[in-house]
Amino acid sequence: MLVGGRGSLATKKPQKTVGSYWPHATTLWDYVNRAMPFDTPGSLSHDQVYATVAYLLFLNGIVSDNDRLDGRTLPLIRMPNRDGFVPDSRPDVGTKKPGRY
Repeated sequence: MLVGGRGSLATKKPQKTVGSYWPHATTLWDYVNRAMPFDTPGSLSHDQVYATVAYLLFLNGIVSDNDRLDGRTLPLIRMPNRDGFVPDSRPDVGTKKPGRY
């Protein structure tokens, strides 16, 4: 699901969407850039990626139809769930070597 779900994360049926779950707009750009379109991932131009991300953010009410999205403005977008992610303070996180459990 890409649109909706705002305010649903603390409910019994959370909807993890671009507008409710994703913490950073730059992560959305990276995902679209690497994974879209499905049949030829990574084939979109940067302008096409920005346009797709702008459309998704617009559908979620995060940007207006007049906002300009580019490498300068994208990191400035404050996503609704930006503060919903916290650093993992466990001392063992990230200390294990690959393949060793």
